[in-house]
Amino acid sequence: MNVLTYGKKTVPYTVTRRERSSLEITVYPDSRVQVVAPLDASEEAIQYRIKRRLKWITRQQRGFENFYPKRSPREYVSGESWLYLGRQYRLKIRVGDAPPKVTLRRPLLEVNIPDPDDRAGVQKALHKWYRHRAQDRLTARYAICAKEMTAFGIEAPSMRLHAMTKRWGSYTPSGNILLNPELVKAPTECIDYVILHELCHVKHPAHNKDFYKLLNRTVPDWLRLKYRLEHTNL
Repeated sequence: MNVLTYGKKTVPYTVTRRERSSLEITVYPDSRVQVVAPLDASEEAIQYRIKRRLKWITRQQRGFENFYPKRSPREYVSGESWLYLGRQYRLKIRVGDAPPKVTLRRPLLEVNIPDPDDRAGVQKALHKWYRHRAQDRLTARYAICAKEMTAFGIEAPSMRLHAMTKRWGSYTPSGNILLNPELVKAPTECIDYVILHELCHVKHPAHNKDFYKLLNRTVPDWLRLKYRLEHTNL
């Protein structure tokens, strides 16, 4: 790991050298900066190139941060607004028998629980309900998106849900796709965008020009969907 300090900005980066004529800089969703440089490129030349691209690097890192899930503090009391598939529901806590039961009845998301003041119990019941819904809904959307990607010569790997604080989805080094169960709160078109985004990584792991070329073909309006995700507090 190398570090470039330029004014108040510090940029950690890694360098891989290959037989090539040009230098390439890639910014990953976790803010890592990867430089692929020619075998004979000097450290000074690499740093000079990074300095020239510093504004672009910073903009990419900021963009990925905006793509992270945003969650407002929850009190788990009646009256709170909750989302499911992009629609808002008002939380209603009622006295009910054990075990707690969650029911979606628009415009309400009802939690029936023996003690309505048991906020930990309400939280646990909602978490379980959303997890089950995510398993069903995201699995179904994944199958549909996977079928679409066969037209681009991509065979979808296995998918599983994985709680993440800073990612909607991830294509792992082992070749699997992880989806954040919180994604079930987003509109279906945004769910599909995240899935197709990760499936594009099967062919192009880095966010380079080839990746975005494929993403533009599979999700032509991905910028609109990205903006919608960034401005929805799930």
